[in-house]
Amino acid sequence: MSDPFAVDYRDQIRQSIDIVDLIGNYMPLRRQGSIMVGLCPWHDDSRPSLQVNPNRQSWKCWVCDIGGDIFSFVMKREGIGFREALEMLAERAGVELEPRRGPKPAPGSPDDKKTQYQAMSWAEGQYHNCLLHSTEAQVARRYLADRGISDDSIKKFKLGFSPKQWQWIIDRAGGTAYSPKVLEAVGLTGVSSRSGRPYDRFRGRLMFPIRDLQNRVVGFGGRVLPELAEEKDAKYVNSPESRLFSKSEQLYGMNLARDHVTKSREIVIVEGYTDVLMAHQFGLDRVVAVLGTALNERHLKVLKRFADRIVLVLDGDEAGRRRANEVLTLFLNQQIDLRVCTLPAGADPCDLLLEQGADAFLDMIETAPDALEHRVSVATAAIEDKTNIHASGQAMEEILDTLAADPRSVTTADQSRLIREQQILARVARNFGVPEETLRERMSELRRAKRRTATASEPEGGPPRDETARSADLNWPPQIKELFELLTLKPQLVETAIRAIEPDQIPAGSARDLFMIYLKLDASGDYPDAGRVNTEIEDPHLKNLLVTLDWHSHDRAAHAVADPESRLADLLDQFSRRKDRQELQAVQHGRVEDDEAIEKLQQFLQQERARQGSSAPTDG
Repeated sequence: MSDPFAVDYRDQIRQSIDIVDLIGNYMPLRRQGSIMVGLCPWHDDSRPSLQVNPNRQSWKCWVCDIGGDIFSFVMKREGIGFREALEMLAERAGVELEPRRGPKPAPGSPDDKKTQYQAMSWAEGQYHNCLLHSTEAQVARRYLADRGISDDSIKKFKLGFSPKQWQWIIDRAGGTAYSPKVLEAVGLTGVSSRSGRPYDRFRGRLMFPIRDLQNRVVGFGGRVLPELAEEKDAKYVNSPESRLFSKSEQLYGMNLARDHVTKSREIVIVEGYTDVLMAHQFGLDRVVAVLGTALNERHLKVLKRFADRIVLVLDGDEAGRRRANEVLTLFLNQQIDLRVCTLPAGADPCDLLLEQGADAFLDMIETAPDALEHRVSVATAAIEDKTNIHASGQAMEEILDTLAADPRSVTTADQSRLIREQQILARVARNFGVPEETLRERMSELRRAKRRTATASEPEGGPPRDETARSADLNWPPQIKELFELLTLKPQLVETAIRAIEPDQIPAGSARDLFMIYLKLDASGDYPDAGRVNTEIEDPHLKNLLVTLDWHSHDRAAHAVADPESRLADLLDQFSRRKDRQELQAVQHGRVEDDEAIEKLQQFLQQERARQGSSAPTDG
């Protein structure tokens, strides 16, 4: 890798920019099933040939035989190299690039990400086993039973318990590869400002492991138990910000909800860990939770990849109404269909599900009003005396300011949205006794003011058509092609594959280049899904190859008789036998004289004869 910037920055940029938003700034896109399509700018396209996959964050034009990720799209569209595209996208994502300084972290050191991920997985197992078996965890098991959390849910979410001891996790790490500095780096421990000694951060708490979209443990949420709580203890404590964890980007349960959300294109967001557990316990698998923070733009960039409709479930108290108002403008700017489901005062989803069941909760979700309608209802309901001119004027201004923040009403020809806006204005006019035309004029003033302060600019032009683009026809041996299709389809198989295959067994060129990238990611502990692998690649041709493999792999999987694990086992057997045959040829041509190697190859010959149904020749 020649680029001076750490791959961490590339991955941060990739996760911060939704490919649909990016390409949608250059050309109109429309939904076609689970993907988005548009007219390809690089050939005379009369029907949409450019396909954009929101789930896999990739794009492809099969006519031009080009494709890739956000980096390769900008490189192609702007006619620039990888470095320039990286800088453009970093600015768009608000990521400040810094040159890599110092040596690469040593394996096992506190700064080594692979060690950090392993330490978090190890800690999850320690806390979980403690909850299941320790006598100290009886108080936690009783709390979960009282809340109606089942044993299956405890195991599904791998809940745990941290005993109320100053150094329980530290003591258990003794003799492992996880030094006190490693535990501190991932936020499992802190250091006392008075004594300078390390201590367990989550002592006396029920532990909720927080996993990223690659199903890796990146943090924990700890709920103090009433019997163990001290006056100064916060009810919930989350892991501190670290290289692995940012509460402003993660959503609890998203790793489990992801597939269900992708199918339904709807996601339900609640406020508590136990709310998520109970929802899944009742079969509502598209429910996730925020982590002690309000929804923000980082969350939305993740959500927009999977869902078109978001239902925000809030308590019916003043705090709940305030949170709805805080996120409404953000959702309008992101052009997402937001619904607000307000629960009865004093109720939370966990209790509501236990008392009234899933059907009642689903009814509330399905009938949740549009966020704008919710905003109007809250504002008008707050004004009991409509003759109070000051209060009425303030409420109307808040409503109009919210309407003016919706860019879709002025930048698209969405008739349903325009009709809804007219209905809201008519309703406000009736409620407050103000002419509708007066409200419309004021809203137009607010919109003009917002447009004047907007800083967004339209991208210009595009690169000349590249007539020399290399083809991604994947003219590889069938076994090599299937190997990489399996690795993109199921990244969990990568470790098995690279342990069994030597690099020189992969043909030199693009296939071996790609294999070496998988080797590098495995060594660094990074999850090698197609998006992460693509981030590691700078060459647009290799990016296109990977995307082509990714799309083919899902098509083939839909018709495959065997599962990916069985297909890989067969492939690895073929690789092993091919390697043995090559070694046999070397022996036969006198290039190998080692007795042990010769004996091994004689065994191979016998196995091959047995496999083919023949027997070894006999004497006499």
